[in-house]
Amino acid sequence: MSAIVGGGIGGRRSGRTSQKGLALDGVLLTWGPPVTLASWVGSGVGFGRRRLIGFISIDCGIPKGSDYKDKDTTIAYTSDAAYTNAGTNYNISSAYYESGTPGQLLDLRSFPQGIRNCYTLPQDGGNKCLIRATFMYGNYDSKNQPPQFALYLDGDQWDTIMFDDASDVVQAEIIHNVPATTAYIHVCLVDTGRGTPFISALELRQLNNSIYQTQSGSLKLFRRKDFGLIADDKVRYSADVYDRIWIPDNPSSTWEAFSASSYHNPDALSANDYKPPYSVMATAVRPVNGSNSLNFWCQVDYPKQQLYNVYMYFAEIGTAEQERELDIYINDAPWSLGVATDFSRPVTVNGTYSNSADSRKLDFSIRATSQSTLPPMLNALEIYEMVKDDFPLLLAMVVEAIRNIKSAYRVEKNWQGDPCVPMNYSWDNLQCNYDRNSARIISLNLSSSSLSGNMNFSFSGLTSLESLDLSNNNLTGPVPDFLSELPFLKTLNLSWNNFTGSIPPALSKKSKIGSLTLSTEGNLHLCQVDSCAKKKNSVVPTIASIASCLVIVPVILAIWWSLKRRKQQDEMVEEKKRQFTHSELKTITKNFQNPLGRGAFGSVYSGQLTDSTQVAVKMLSPTSPQGSKQFRTEASVQLLTKVHHRNLVSIIGYCNEGQHMGLVYEYMANGTIKEHLSEKNPKILSWEKRLQIACDAAEGLAYLHDGCNPPIIHRDIKTTNLLLTENMQAKVSDFGLSRLMPSDGGTHVSSVVAGTRGYMDPEYITSGKMNEKSDIYSFGVVLLELITGKPAVLEIPENTLLVNWIVPMVERAEIKEIMDWRLNSDFDTYSAWKALETAMECVECNLSQRLVMRQVVANLRECLEMEKASVRVWKENEVHNSASGNIVYVSTLGSSVGGPSAS
Repeated sequence: MSAIVGGGIGGRRSGRTSQKGLALDGVLLTWGPPVTLASWVGSGVGFGRRRLIGFISIDCGIPKGSDYKDKDTTIAYTSDAAYTNAGTNYNISSAYYESGTPGQLLDLRSFPQGIRNCYTLPQDGGNKCLIRATFMYGNYDSKNQPPQFALYLDGDQWDTIMFDDASDVVQAEIIHNVPATTAYIHVCLVDTGRGTPFISALELRQLNNSIYQTQSGSLKLFRRKDFGLIADDKVRYSADVYDRIWIPDNPSSTWEAFSASSYHNPDALSANDYKPPYSVMATAVRPVNGSNSLNFWCQVDYPKQQLYNVYMYFAEIGTAEQERELDIYINDAPWSLGVATDFSRPVTVNGTYSNSADSRKLDFSIRATSQSTLPPMLNALEIYEMVKDDFPLLLAMVVEAIRNIKSAYRVEKNWQGDPCVPMNYSWDNLQCNYDRNSARIISLNLSSSSLSGNMNFSFSGLTSLESLDLSNNNLTGPVPDFLSELPFLKTLNLSWNNFTGSIPPALSKKSKIGSLTLSTEGNLHLCQVDSCAKKKNSVVPTIASIASCLVIVPVILAIWWSLKRRKQQDEMVEEKKRQFTHSELKTITKNFQNPLGRGAFGSVYSGQLTDSTQVAVKMLSPTSPQGSKQFRTEASVQLLTKVHHRNLVSIIGYCNEGQHMGLVYEYMANGTIKEHLSEKNPKILSWEKRLQIACDAAEGLAYLHDGCNPPIIHRDIKTTNLLLTENMQAKVSDFGLSRLMPSDGGTHVSSVVAGTRGYMDPEYITSGKMNEKSDIYSFGVVLLELITGKPAVLEIPENTLLVNWIVPMVERAEIKEIMDWRLNSDFDTYSAWKALETAMECVECNLSQRLVMRQVVANLRECLEMEKASVRVWKENEVHNSASGNIVYVSTLGSSVGGPSAS
């Protein structure tokens, strides 16, 4: 490290500190209180639109469940398990343990697999934030060879991480403007062939958007100095509300330190948008011997042409009776002239400076003007390098689409960070095309990727696709129509799956005219658009041919027997789709002997079809408040029987015979969600299972809102209308019944307010107007039930709505008091907060501020992936530590995680 000359600032690489101490002006400064670099702090959890995230602080490499609060800074920090799905946890060598070593430096996460490994941090688009990454090698791998690797922020290289020795601590810090179209920040470590990348800590601090302004790009920290502080201690949170770390710079032979008098108001000294800490502004330096100039310099590590953003902080802490006016020069060029200090209030002077390619330092000179009666001074300084954000951005809808595909099918490929950038590190099996301002996904190859289930609607968001390969999977259901609406699609490979039905006419037409290469072989139950009709009509010509040829009797009998069997099979299939008589329902239910339950629309009975398929029969009561003497229209009933989604309870048929009205549903073996959340149920649903149930139900409801034409509003979403299969898959039931059963027997859906207390939208209660946002409110209540384990209407306090109970709890951000106590804190903190934030945005009183269901689905999928990643890492750590004999320290310091933790 270079020495300080004439009060200059030493020339160590940007943003770096040393575990062994800082050497400034010949004085060795050791670590003060432990530096904590991780957790949720800041603005706290609010109701509705208020931010949940102020600080995100991550101690990389600690096991799941090791969240704790630092006793010195009151910052809580947590494991990185929820933010990345790769890497292995390690502890540094015990030879590098020293008294006072920050806890985050004792462990790390190493990434020996893959070229690029990323952390995904949630952040609202349009925000400004400070991001800091910390690294200490500590010979964790016993190779005694500190690596060198690249650090990326989204698509741009942020820094190159290199070390002097195994004890060296490197920090990289940047101020980043989050693009308005994104909801995530990606911090990625890239293997450049010079050793395995690793990271010790990662933290994000949300800033005021009015400060650190740039026309474009990010600001990489070059220096941050506190002038005049005599103590050997850094200043950070809670003295600095943004948790900037201020490094003290002691006086040189050419200047002297001085401090604020006791009558200065501490709050006043921090009173501007930059909020410089009082302890920083209460000290300053001035030249000795009455000199009219305060001079110092900063060494540049590598000569290059560079644009800097410079911030100087001044506060008059001497006397209010004299005037101090300053001219500031950088490398002898005027930078800011006529700067006047303000008594006991901060003045922040900022601007840019472009350094020449051959310059090795920045020379600063602060000079008193002829009007000044006091010598020059300086309280603090920040210098940032401009980093241009020139990576091409994917459209937000495309990013959401590909992430939903990854989540829906549990894609285990190296899909981390931004899908397309940096250009050399796009996701595996995905090809992007780039222009000056944007990126496009043009090819996606998910062949032999163990995909199963119906084809996810999110594929429709990949509007630039030219090639899509889904071959050799287990995809089922119909080939979706939306594939024909992808305007640039030229190659589509659906071969060797289990698709059923016919190919959509538009796709078939494109294939015939040659604009699309379509492969569908190996789908045994998939036929071309014309061939399906031919198969259905093949029986009649066969019989006619036999009759006309007068084939011998045995042949006729054989054919007759075959056709009879086929007819019986067809009848069994049709039985599941046709209209039932009341007499048939009595037979199916054995005269309604086995009731399963009763709801607002009527009673439900267990039944069995002739092919032994178990069903549930709901007999609609004409005397119920929501009942009617007949279904609204026959067409509406038949429409509902055709609505199909994996997360909707299938309607097999219906009965509309006089006053006897009923619906025949598929049987749901595990009953209602309400039964499984009951405290009387000895089996406790895990947090992961609750999130999976929430995802299932949300996807079913999203289909009703967005996938049906016309859209279907459920009108009575609640835990008793969300049912579970034998495999605990959740499905929405009773959808559309309110549409079918108007109370006035007329031609429109009644505007009379109806529903279930605790789930009813306040706006709907007031106005009587129902729309999809009313369903979203009700689903928000269901989500709160899954989170808290409490019913929609509480018994204690008596008849209190769950929504009303949870508001003050959320304001205090007591996550462990909010979560169901039966979970015994066995859940990922961030996953829980994200789910809670989603629920609160669903139950917003203002309709326009509520989420839509596709947003709810995306949020819940993210929560589920966080929880799964956390569980996976925890299990891996158990195996790793068991095999290596390592003793894992689990901190018990504090239990409050996830909300504002500064007290």
